[in-house]
Amino acid sequence: MSRSPELTPNSPLQVVVLVLQNSQDEILLTQRKAGKHLAGYWEFPGGKVEANETLLQALQRESAEEINYQLLNPKFLKSFIHQYPELTVELHVFLCVDPRPIVRANENQNMRWVQQPELTHIQLPEANLPIVSLLQHK
Repeated sequence: MSRSPELTPNSPLQVVVLVLQNSQDEILLTQRKAGKHLAGYWEFPGGKVEANETLLQALQRESAEEINYQLLNPKFLKSFIHQYPELTVELHVFLCVDPRPIVRANENQNMRWVQQPELTHIQLPEANLPIVSLLQHK
């Protein structure tokens, strides 16, 4: 995927999202830190696509920066647009199934592994809810 963000005043913020699944079918979540938009919410790792980055390059960079993870065969799943009152985001969701992923919280954020059915009981940002639905029907 070679989509590079060319932002105009009304264009959505481009964000890559990693759904990282281990051999126990658990999915990694990270917790948003205090002082950030939606602080305390749990989310899938990822972040903003920078200028002149492809989606895959952004996913590789964000995964390395945030959770010190080197991608294993990422598979593009789907893109979603979500409108928050203060901004619009376009999430580009990738799945990595890695039997033994090695991750580290590089930003001192909380991390946890959860079973897929638990995702419906965890406080996630609204923009992440279509991802949970997608995973349930995968």
